[in-house]
Amino acid sequence: MATTNRDFYVKSDDIKFLADALARIPKEMPETLGKAIYEEANVIFNESQKIVPVDTGALRASGVVHPPKTEHGRTSVRVTYGGPAATYALYVHENLYARHNAPTQAKYLETPLYRQVPVLIKNLAIRISHMIRKEIK
Repeated sequence: MATTNRDFYVKSDDIKFLADALARIPKEMPETLGKAIYEEANVIFNESQKIVPVDTGALRASGVVHPPKTEHGRTSVRVTYGGPAATYALYVHENLYARHNAPTQAKYLETPLYRQVPVLIKNLAIRISHMIRKEIK
């Protein structure tokens, strides 16, 4: 077994810098997580915009990615369609028997969400890691 004896030195300023950066992470984590979830929700939303049925364009135009919200230690982002016409949006979303011009379809929000699920956690981890690295620099 080969061993090496190498000394390494860390400046006390570097330790303080790292400690300060790590101390900020718990306080900023809900905000950082919210930003990451928001970015991922926008990916899902943008995919949904490609397949949301269009008659007058009102349904497509009603799509919204809401800002992150943190309550009771839980951070969430909502993607919605319909606004005041939410009942109509739900009907169009759930009606599997309606005929739609390609590429539009029912399940216009659910389908992009399920497509994103396999990479969602990995993408969130990458986004959070980049945000923390940017904060530490």
